Amino acid sequence: MADTVNNYPITEAYLLQFTSNVTGALARQGGLLMPYVSSSSYSGEKAQVINFIGPVFFVKRTSVYADTKATEPEHTQRWISADDFDIAILVDRVDTLRTIYDPTNPYVERIREALARKQDDIIAQSFFADARGGRNGATAVAFPAGDIIAAGGVGLTFAKLRALRKAMKRRYNNLSNVKPVIAVTAEQTDNLLGETVIGSHDYNSVKPLVDGEVSTFMGFTFINAEGALSVENGLLTGGNRLCPAWVPNGMHFGSWQGFMLTIGPRPDKNNIPQIHGCFTAGATRVEEGRVFQVLCADANAT
Repeated sequence: MADTVNNYPITEAYLLQFTSNVTGALARQGGLLMPYVSSSSYSGEKAQVINFIGPVFFVKRTSVYADTKATEPEHTQRWISADDFDIAILVDRVDTLRTIYDPTNPYVERIREALARKQDDIIAQSFFADARGGRNGATAVAFPAGDIIAAGGVGLTFAKLRALRKAMKRRYNNLSNVKPVIAVTAEQTDNLLGETVIGSHDYNSVKPLVDGEVSTFMGFTFINAEGALSVENGLLTGGNRLCPAWVPNGMHFGSWQGFMLTIGPRPDKNNIPQIHGCFTAGATRVEEGRVFQVLCADANAT
């Protein structure tokens, strides 16, 4: 049965098509950070456990009749919880509703942008927040101080990238098999462009000075996530930008329901049509030693 808004029918087919248009657009261009984290869909309770086993090592047999030396790996539980997110848009044009099924409808792109930004915010807020561990998720797992590259009163530098790569290797990240990622803003990109080695063909074959961007360097993929590395997300504080660096299996994004949509009149707003969308999602740091923090002095952090 169709609902009517300003005497115009909004059929279920229209709703399904509009939802499909938004989710399709999001799949083509979602959050900037989403392609670089693991993700899964969940159902049921808003808390799910992620199980992983810590590293194990072989031991040398010292004699033929030596006792077996059992290895007891660390079994770690990491919980991910979710929040509900809503968006409500009042529409005062009937012609917009008539074309709501059209993939070129401007509301498709605006809602896609909002979904992508929120995905980035959810991930960004989880990089350095306490993770939840233990049998029932009651144990707070703080971000390790040893996985922080100090600010030193300067921005992002070649020396910090060297220190970061070294720290990642010391935490048993095989950087020949996985490509680490670092999220930055325009300020950190500008810091790097001021470093001689970045523009030198001896160090970087990508020629960043051609288009003024640093996309890859020293094996790192650089993601310009200006909006996500914000004070609201806790990544701009004390005169420093907290730039996250990670390997993709170090962060996890969970979705409890896909994007859901309704369109109907708002009685409290003189029955003006409203587009209402919602989704449920969360993120967590999965394993220590897979996510690092690079403190960078930032002029915008004052």
